[in-house]
Amino acid sequence: MHKNILLCLLLIATVFIFSNCDKNGSNKQEPIAKVYDKVLYPSDVKDIFPANISPADSIQLLKAHLDRWVRRQLMLLRAEKNLTDEQKNVSKQLDDYKTFLLIFKYEQEYIRQKLDTVITTTEIDRFYKENIDNFILGESIVKALYIKVKKDNSYIDKIKVLYKSTKEDDVKALDNLAYQVALKYDYFNDTWISFSRIASELPMPVDNIEDYLRNNRTIEVEDEAFAYFISIRELIYKGQISPLEFEHENIKNIILNKRKQKLITDLELKIYNDARNHNQFTVSVQ
Repeated sequence: MHKNILLCLLLIATVFIFSNCDKNGSNKQEPIAKVYDKVLYPSDVKDIFPANISPADSIQLLKAHLDRWVRRQLMLLRAEKNLTDEQKNVSKQLDDYKTFLLIFKYEQEYIRQKLDTVITTTEIDRFYKENIDNFILGESIVKALYIKVKKDNSYIDKIKVLYKSTKEDDVKALDNLAYQVALKYDYFNDTWISFSRIASELPMPVDNIEDYLRNNRTIEVEDEAFAYFISIRELIYKGQISPLEFEHENIKNIILNKRKQKLITDLELKIYNDARNHNQFTVSVQ
């Protein structure tokens, strides 16, 4: 076994042994990395290893961690050497960040406890109607089916006939056939999706999707090995009003975010008013 691997395995074993020792014990640790007077000990890395990690993965993880630590210390030393005392005084930034972080954590916990996540269909419908001018499609969306099949498949001629049909019997026949022979088959008859999502499956790029869709409601293209079939059942172009069913989840998220914001605004106001009523703060400038 390579010498470096043996050393890493020995180091990993030392880390795990040390992690089980009493922190106040007499075990003396040997540094595992050093940058000038900055030292890293086994106890500093004992928590980086996930459970059930293999020895080989442990070696890679430890080596990557040590490399990052060395690079960070070198950058820190260079920064300390080149920045002025004023530039190195980051106490205000640290205080600001601590303030922000504590408030943020408290707000998130308050939201977790108080947020009503139930959103009714009536609320979604009302929001959609009241804000319908904001729901303009940024790209064309379709209800369609997509099939990818090998060119030499014996059923390809039958698929060419069936994929264009909207008759219930033909749709069922295609469904059964496609699941057996197609390499990929997606049937978005009841779901709006962006056409670009389907176009990304084709062997050639579609430069102007809107013009392409105006001239192609059924699409058949090939490459060296495969045939691709797309049938557009319904279509709404970019720039038109987006349908409610396409915006349903988006509207739910908007409503939830508005509720979260109201919770925080109301909480902040309540805390402020309580403190003012109990003379818990003063402001000298009026």
